[in-house]
Parts: sequence; structure tokens; C-alpha cells
Amino acid sequence: MTGPQPSAGGYRRVHRLSPLLRVWATVLTLIALAVFNFSGQLFNWLTSEDVGWGQALWGIAGVVAALGLVFGVSQLWWSRTGFRVGAEELEFKRGVLTNQVRTARYDRIQAVDVVEPLAPRVFGLAAVRVEVAGGINAAIEIAYLPHGEAEDLRAEILARIAAKGGDTALADELAEDAPAPERNYLVSPIPIGRSLAAAALQFSTVFTLLSATAPLWTGISLAAVVPVLVGFIPLIWRTIDQSWRFNATRADGVFHLTYGLANRRRQAVPETRIHALQLKQPLLWRPFGWWTVSITTAGYASERSNATGTAKLLPVGTWEQAVAVVGAVGPLTADQLTDTAAAQYVTPRRARWVSPVDWRWQTATVRGGVAVTTFGRLTRRYQMVTAAHIQELTLKQGPLQRALHIADVRFDLVPGPVRMTARDLDEAAARQLVDTLRSRELPPLSADPAAVP
Repeated sequence: MTGPQPSAGGYRRVHRLSPLLRVWATVLTLIALAVFNFSGQLFNWLTSEDVGWGQALWGIAGVVAALGLVFGVSQLWWSRTGFRVGAEELEFKRGVLTNQVRTARYDRIQAVDVVEPLAPRVFGLAAVRVEVAGGINAAIEIAYLPHGEAEDLRAEILARIAAKGGDTALADELAEDAPAPERNYLVSPIPIGRSLAAAALQFSTVFTLLSATAPLWTGISLAAVVPVLVGFIPLIWRTIDQSWRFNATRADGVFHLTYGLANRRRQAVPETRIHALQLKQPLLWRPFGWWTVSITTAGYASERSNATGTAKLLPVGTWEQAVAVVGAVGPLTADQLTDTAAAQYVTPRRARWVSPVDWRWQTATVRGGVAVTTFGRLTRRYQMVTAAHIQELTLKQGPLQRALHIADVRFDLVPGPVRMTARDLDEAAARQLVDTLRSRELPPLSADPAAVP
């Protein structure tokens, strides 16, 4: 399939519907508000005896003209949007009143994903999202292209990455994706029922349900519940969307993830970009033996929105799947990660005054150049990071901790969901842990931060 044709200046065009599809949610919200506020007046007008077919047709024509005007104006934005795959860098430009040009050098690109949001997918369109080293908002999203052209563009960018000495493992693996039946799954497609059950069996869902029904059995007004629903419903939806038909493969040092209900996505995670891992089991999942595996990856600073992708290599899976995923990431196995009996640093009994629930489950260990922390009696968490990936160390001691002669040791990592702290250790043990990790071997300095694994 041929790609989009170049326009003036060598820039390629995105699809004509792109400006509208980028704001489709806002447009639908405005339409819904208009219908909600003026539905009564509109109904009365249409059912009035003074209104004939001619006037109704004029009303319909007015709506069609307004839609045509909106589409015409959107074409001005479309004409000023384009991208160019150059010899040294990828370039994307847009803007009418204010021109914006963003570039990405191929040797700094960390991932190239194809994203299919709900509305564009209806029209057979997809976006190509390029994650770049340099910050949370450094990604470039080329939206939208016909799905086949998006795949071709992705392959073209990956070929440029390989040619420029970038992530060759990433480029080689993704440029030759095997058909789904031939894949050797690390995580086979997650059943839909498990995704729905996992979303239902989390504290945010339980809290949301209790809050939503509170006006029925208390004197709380519905208006007081709305902020709770606005805050927690997106969390519940994210659990469903990012685990929907989730599957993962691994080859040549790259994890390849496919998932999504409303926003279908193909995401690539090179092993060299993974800095930390967390194995977690929420309390309500324990009867089913389900676990989740999250990672902190350079280039994916957050998963607060579907735009940045998922930070989970296993959204909800069995212990056997968790063992396979943790073993694939390494350097420790799942059994080594969860072996708290071999912990070198444990929280003393006197810490129960500051951590009455978790103090028996808080440990820290340094073995083979890997730092491990565990905590959580209700929701169990086991975390590990290669010592070389620890950016800084912070010893923290609050007033009550100072009186009890205990302290925390915080590991400062690259931004991500895995946040590690050795909690409520004996003061002397905390200082010993800091001294031990200070002697870690750091990676060599590089002029390009993206080149440091």
C-alpha cells in the first residue's frame, strides 16, 4: 500500500477527517449539552401547528449547513498539518495562527506504536505515536492515517531507526511482526470475563459503588457524589480498556503488547528501557490467585491516559503467567523476588506504632546488584530495580520515626508507576543500606541520555 502523498514542501498529509476526530469527544459533549438544554423547546417547536414541512426542512438544512461550515473550517487546519520522514529525523508540523514544528532524531526514538482510538477506528483510521527520550510530553503523534498507511509509516520509521544505529532490536523485531497464529505468547490473550471481574474487584470500584448508592440510604445529596464518580470512573475504565484482550510476546529483547477496547494499541517495550518492576496482588484478587506486573520504562513516564500507553506487562493474570513475565524481565525470578525469608533488612517490632498493619511485611534486600523492597499486608507488593538504575538515594525520618529510631530509604527512579521505598527500617540498618547502595557501579556517562540503558 502506498503511503500518503507529499504536499508542498515534501510534507505528507494526514487524513481529512483528522481535525474533527481529534476533538470528537468535545463535539459530542457540546451536542449532548445542547440537546439536554433545548430538547423541550425543540420538541414544542416541531409539534407546533404553526410549523410545516417547509420550516422543518429549513431547520434540517441549517444543521447541514452548520456541519458543512465546521468541516470547511477544519480543512484549513488539515491543510496546515503534515509530517516528513527525513534522512536524520522525523518532523511533524501543524497550526494556523501559531505554527508548531516538532522533530525527533531517530537515535532518540524509544518506541513506535500504532494507536486506534474508538472514533477513528470506525473510519478505519489509526495514529502513529513516536515516544522520544527527553521528557513526559516529548512524544509525537501523527494522527490520523488509514490503518494500512499507519502500519507502513511505522515500518518506515523503524527502518530509519535501524539505519541510524538506534534501537536495532526494536526495529528488527517490529518490522517483521509474525501473524498472530504464529506468535509464541508470553501472555496469551486475557479472557474478557477476567478483565471485567478484575475491574469490579478493586477498591476503587467498591468505593465508587458505595458512593453512587449513598444518596439512597443517607442524606447525602447527589451533587456531593459527582466529584467521586468523576475521579474514580476513569480508573475503573482504564483497568478494563488496558486489559481488554491483552496479549504479549517477546523476541530479540523486545516486549510486544496488544490491547484495548475503545483504544486499540500495539506497543513495543525494549528490555533495555525497563528500569524497575513491581509484582502486585490486590486483596480482592487473592481468592482467584490473580497478579499484575507493572514496570517503569524510560520514555513512558505515566499511564494516566491512554495516550501514553500502559505500564503493565501483565494487567491481570495467574501466578504462572506472573512467573513467566517476571522471569522474562529479570534479573531475579518471581520466587527470588517474593522470598521475604531471605530479606537482609526487616522492619523492627517497634515500628508498629507508625505502621500497625504493614510492619511485618516490610523488607529490603540487595543481592547480585539488585535492590528489592516488599510491603503491603492487604495489597501485596514486591518491587525490584537494578542498583545501577537508582538515580538518587534519600534517607527520610519523621518526628515519630526519630523517636523510635527508625527511618525510610527512598530510591529515586526515572518517572513511572514503580516507586520504591525501604520502609521503617532500624536507623542503623537504613544508613547501612544507603552506604551499600552508594557503592553501586553506575553506568558510564553519555552525551545522549537515551543511550544509557
